[in-house]
Amino acid sequence: MTNEKKGIASALEDAQKELEGIDKEQKPKTYARQEKVIKALEVAHNQTIRAEKAEKAAKAPKPEKVKETPIKPTETGTPTNYSLKDIRALNSVHDEDVERVEKFAKGEGISIPEALANEDLKAILKNREEIRKSAEATSTGTGKRGTSKTTGNELLKKFNSTKEVPESDEEIDKLVEAELKEKMGSE
Repeated sequence: MTNEKKGIASALEDAQKELEGIDKEQKPKTYARQEKVIKALEVAHNQTIRAEKAEKAAKAPKPEKVKETPIKPTETGTPTNYSLKDIRALNSVHDEDVERVEKFAKGEGISIPEALANEDLKAILKNREEIRKSAEATSTGTGKRGTSKTTGNELLKKFNSTKEVPESDEEIDKLVEAELKEKMGSE
């Protein structure tokens, strides 16, 4: 365990102990504030764990490559090489997620079937599927369609309900800013 991880884990443990000593009935604002501090520390702890896993994966020896069979160029014009195992594995992946799976596998230095067995990628794909389902359900089919950026408050509400950390650095920054604004406004 790194010093940073130990420090965050220790701070998280201290914050949880402090929460136990706060009477929720007598000091609801203090109790709620402490809960938010704990959530923020949990996010930081999870990010540290993710970073350590990424470092280990980057340092790990690369597995032998499977012989790849060239396939026609993709829509972007760059040729993609898939083995038969890759094609079979990608059969169950939504078209919008194929490129994400490729990038993940390439970044981790593993094959596509191995990437699809990875818990982190499974969580990412599940989240993307939920987003697609949600977008499909909320789409009225009329009017103009446009891309909407997720606001910090929306990310904070989602995090508070699901404890799910956003994927991109930009969304994580928005989440932290929204949480800080909320804390500053409640004091």
